[in-house]
Amino acid sequence: MSELRQNLITRDWVIIATERAKRPDEFANKKKLMVAVPPHRADCPFCVGNEEDGTLETFRLGDRTAWKVRAIGNKYPALSPTAERIRISSGIHRMMSGIGFHEVIVEHPRHDLTTALLTVEEVTDILLVYRHRYLEIRKYPHVETIVIFKNHGKSAGTSLEHPHSQIAATPVPANFAAA
Repeated sequence: MSELRQNLITRDWVIIATERAKRPDEFANKKKLMVAVPPHRADCPFCVGNEEDGTLETFRLGDRTAWKVRAIGNKYPALSPTAERIRISSGIHRMMSGIGFHEVIVEHPRHDLTTALLTVEEVTDILLVYRHRYLEIRKYPHVETIVIFKNHGKSAGTSLEHPHSQIAATPVPANFAAA
């Protein structure tokens, strides 16, 4: 289970999520030649046809056969909405259980499209899903901060190349960093 720890000097909260080390790493082989990204990959958990992989879908824009954008629970979450809320303050050690939300927004059915290549309507669809999930998540009383972010490419820390972004919601105010 993840936890949040506070640095008493800076007052910053950091998410410690050791389970995230189990994430896939498509970029592990650094000597891989750059090749064109295909529009679909059968082994990609975000591609069309892999929607029933057991990951909790929290929202879908479109229907069962032709979705545009999907919001799903992160398979390797840094935070969990079902965690028990525990706070410990012992000397200089301050921590809290990793309660919160960590979702992935699958931005497009196609594996090979980046945000820069999308139409205005497709970008609008992504923003609509951000707004919908933000408004739903903020209803939970333990949520203090909601952050929407996008990693793109191996140097930014993404583990899958399919176009996606993430939403993280924590029980602490905004001055935190993920680790």
